[in-house]
Amino acid sequence: MSQGPHMTIDDLQSEWLTPAEEEHFSLPAITNFRGMVQTAWGLTGIQNWICPPTGYPTPTALLYYEDPATGRIRRAPTSGIEYRWRAHEIERRCPELGIETAMRMPAERYGVMQRIRFVDQRITTAYLVFVGLPRVWRFTDYWNLPPEDVPQMNLRRIDEQSFLLDDTKTFGFAHVTVPGATSLAVYRNLHEFVEGQSSLPAGTRGRVGVVRLDVSSAQQEFGWHASQGCHWSDDGTAENRLPGAPDAEQAFDPVKEWDSGRAEWNRVWESAFEPSNDDFAGHLPAIDENAPLQRLYYMSVLTLLMTRRFIPEPTTRAEIATGGQCIWSEKREPLKKAYVWGGPDGAPTTSFLWELEFQSSLLARLDPVVLREQMNAMIRVDLHKHWGIETISGSGAGMGYGVNPGAFLYCAAEYVKHTGDRQWALDNLEYLRSCARPELTDYGDCQNVLECVSTYEHTIAAFNALAVSGLRFLAELTGEDDYAQQADRLAAEVIEQLWAGGPWYCIQPDGSKRVVKTILDFVYVGRHMTGDLPDEVKAGMLAFFEKELQTEDWLYALAPSDPDALTAALPTFQTYRADHQATGSYDGWPARAASVLLKFGEREKVIAWLERLEQLTHEGPFGQAHFIHDASSSLAPGECTGGHADGTGNRVNRMTRKASFFNGNCYFESAAVGFAVMMLDDLGMCESK
Repeated sequence: MSQGPHMTIDDLQSEWLTPAEEEHFSLPAITNFRGMVQTAWGLTGIQNWICPPTGYPTPTALLYYEDPATGRIRRAPTSGIEYRWRAHEIERRCPELGIETAMRMPAERYGVMQRIRFVDQRITTAYLVFVGLPRVWRFTDYWNLPPEDVPQMNLRRIDEQSFLLDDTKTFGFAHVTVPGATSLAVYRNLHEFVEGQSSLPAGTRGRVGVVRLDVSSAQQEFGWHASQGCHWSDDGTAENRLPGAPDAEQAFDPVKEWDSGRAEWNRVWESAFEPSNDDFAGHLPAIDENAPLQRLYYMSVLTLLMTRRFIPEPTTRAEIATGGQCIWSEKREPLKKAYVWGGPDGAPTTSFLWELEFQSSLLARLDPVVLREQMNAMIRVDLHKHWGIETISGSGAGMGYGVNPGAFLYCAAEYVKHTGDRQWALDNLEYLRSCARPELTDYGDCQNVLECVSTYEHTIAAFNALAVSGLRFLAELTGEDDYAQQADRLAAEVIEQLWAGGPWYCIQPDGSKRVVKTILDFVYVGRHMTGDLPDEVKAGMLAFFEKELQTEDWLYALAPSDPDALTAALPTFQTYRADHQATGSYDGWPARAASVLLKFGEREKVIAWLERLEQLTHEGPFGQAHFIHDASSSLAPGECTGGHADGTGNRVNRMTRKASFFNGNCYFESAAVGFAVMMLDDLGMCESK
């Protein structure tokens, strides 16, 4: 097998995107494997800057300027901004003002850097505004980032180039440095700055820090960099150091560090496809350079790598944490390395078992040791009680989910299949047996299944089908024929009691049945009970999928014709969620659907569909979901460039786009690793030795 991927991380960059409305745009984010940061809406700002154990969600480093005509201070335009994503960098530009910016994270450090270039001198006086609350957080009870619940005067100037922001509830801090700044000032609030009022005296704390940049022909480029973490000295003072650096006393050099993140990403990317590399215990195959769907495969792998994390060593001060209103000190059992579910908009330090079900097939090939340790941690906290683990504390996160028993058996089966390490499974056989569900099972109400589809609950086909494959794994592992017989009986019951002629029934506790037109039953029954399905059932499933769920380049997670589509029974945040409702689909479902179609013998149809779907990757990495905009959408053609071929080679407006957090969906998430898994396992598209 030839070594190395046939596409670089630069080959996988997005196109330039020009969104018109913030609520329809998934703001780009990057990671350096220690933390992550997201662009704010606009030209310079950042938000959701998470470097555990601390996090900083507030939009900060926003750009203002002095209007040459009036002398008034104005916010720089937020519309008309163009964005381009790379794995290590996000570029933005504003043609109206002639300004370009680039944002990166340095390698092996808990920091962020930005360069700002004034292409001409349309703007001569600019300002960067810093606000926010760096805080030690835990994500053990809910998904979203905690609010800044206590107003604090937490910002002060510490020298001619730097601000320090800290927190009264925890030892969290952030340190911002702006070399080349004309001046730094502190204000009580933003209004005082914009209205031209006096700044606070030196040494006084405020809420807002303002950096003045004087643009001239001699200086048209500026930069700033910042670090965050916990105070590490006994007296709580912070110095100009980045926590997490290999040498904590090594000062940060922004010129030297500017290319360090790119170099690390290039090395990790090459290692992922290189046998006997220094970054992973395994490696992945490169697909043939002449094969179709190359970009889809490599973007799927890249999406997985964006969830790779090194977990910081615990310190006494990092044990004091808050999750909104609560403060507590805890002893931790953090993982050393882990693959989180995604981010950065919500719960960015958690590993969700349902997400690990998608990750496990690729991790068993690429990073099996980390996968094994992650599963061990889940056994330790008992995934019958939680939906996942919080990687920084090692604690269980959230409540139990209906998918958990079958999902854990699937992860274990994939680990054993690709590593041959049966002994690990046998050592944990008691726990694996506890995940077996030999009878037709009620998996709980909608809150334990898909909380945004209020009718999909209790005895559902999807998780019972997953239980069938789990029983067959246990039969193979133990040699006990009872498991195999139980699997056969359960598969027959699923078909006999739940098949509804295309979609599937849910049986309610009172014995009544309801049809829910969800993609879940199609993908789980189709993948885990393929050999049990009569031809007429396969034909009915296929007809339902093509008529009710599939689009030209994506699919609906819930058919728009379903009675619960866009239900009024839930708040709009849940109603319009693209991952599971009738507005689009979770990024993991199309890959799983393609897997089912291939198992049903529809290879040519699948490849044609995936070639259209592949064009969506020009918007950036896969995330939590894609939203399907109808023809009446206010989105203008071309505002997110790309599109797909219309059969004649022409470019047409792409109505499927990355879903934003306005409808509950994060920028990146790992479920789309399913595309790479499907291409390796079902399409067989890898290089031969």
